[in-house]
Amino acid sequence: MPRPDFDEEARKLFALLNLPSGAASDESSRLHGYHNLDAVWQHPTTGAQVFIGNATASSQREILRKNRVTHIVNCTSDMSNTFDGDPAVAYFRFDIYKFFSALDLRSHRGVLEFFLPVFQWIDEAVSSGHSVLIHCLAGAHRAGTTGVAYVMHAADLDHQTAIVACKRCRPAVDPIGDLTTLLAQLDAARQARKK
Repeated sequence: MPRPDFDEEARKLFALLNLPSGAASDESSRLHGYHNLDAVWQHPTTGAQVFIGNATASSQREILRKNRVTHIVNCTSDMSNTFDGDPAVAYFRFDIYKFFSALDLRSHRGVLEFFLPVFQWIDEAVSSGHSVLIHCLAGAHRAGTTGVAYVMHAADLDHQTAIVACKRCRPAVDPIGDLTTLLAQLDAARQARKK
């Protein structure tokens, strides 16, 4: 399957929601439930949250401050880290679409090894009380998939339940194309590890 143009898919979503800039508006929030970021999981003891969001959320200090976000997972290969070099913001680049490269995702071990670094990074942040934003351009496809994968890990859910849960929190979540297959592979790998 050819690689989807995620930025084009994001622009289609923005057009559907009448958001030429990609930033959420009061109107888009009211009509479509589209926000710049939405919490999808909360740490049970520290209260730190994991958000899925868009490029606007990742680039506006006020949005980050208001939501106590100090850690950002950038799920793109090409978007800059706006506050790179700022000691108040930590970044982790997780190019979700790397799974089409030489990684062995046909094996359970390969799938788990692919996700392990981002899971560990987020786990460490939220365990220390730091909220995390997982973002891409729209916060729907790449970040949506990464957020669903993290919710599978953190809440011990299967991929279908995690997709439904994340979509309830952020309706824009939409693991398209092979990203749904990737989540199913992660689910199978997690189940096999439990046996």
